[in-house]
Amino acid sequence: MDGVQRYIANADDRPADEIERADPALAGVAAQAFVEGTADQAYIYTTDTAAGKGAEAVLASEGYGDSVTYVNGFRFVDDLLE
Repeated sequence: MDGVQRYIANADDRPADEIERADPALAGVAAQAFVEGTADQAYIYTTDTAAGKGAEAVLASEGYGDSVTYVNGFRFVDDLLE
């Protein structure tokens, strides 16, 4: 979670302690599932582009790069409406 929070802060040029924690928590849940072996794929749905890219980058740095996909939440909603 901390790595994703720092990624967002760097991308948005704001202090890490001002970053909403919900999106970084998604990456934390995915990481926990990978470590526990309860998942081998994770799809991170969020409308925060920096959070989605951060989750992909941080989890890739931990060796899960091929297992994580960021899905832009706005595109997902648009697809549902079509």
